[in-house]
Amino acid sequence: MTDYSTSSKAKVESPEGVTLITFPARNHSPLIEWEYPEFQSLCPVSERHDQGVVTIKYRPKEKILESKSVRDYLMMWRNKRNWQEYITEEIANLLFSACEPDWLIVTINWSSRGGIIAKTTSKRGDAPS
Repeated sequence: MTDYSTSSKAKVESPEGVTLITFPARNHSPLIEWEYPEFQSLCPVSERHDQGVVTIKYRPKEKILESKSVRDYLMMWRNKRNWQEYITEEIANLLFSACEPDWLIVTINWSSRGGIIAKTTSKRGDAPS
């Protein structure tokens, strides 16, 4: 069994050198929703893989995110150690700053580990409830 008593000192990592591509919205503001069902990261204590489905919803203003660059960014998390809650926040921060939408919601439905199914959500802007 993994000892979590020193978890507050666990090393966390994030992808580096991330380049997200955007293109002009040209007065288009569709509701954009993506799912990435192959998301993985590492638990910072046990170093076991955490897996989940990432859902990204946003309403663009002037820039739309290019989906391949977002997918490539999400793939970069695969061997990074970080807490599930931090990952959701970091993804939301990066995507929001890259395209500056009206609002953005990032949700990760994590696969069960230890009998607990987690769902983490981060909202930016005036996101609908």
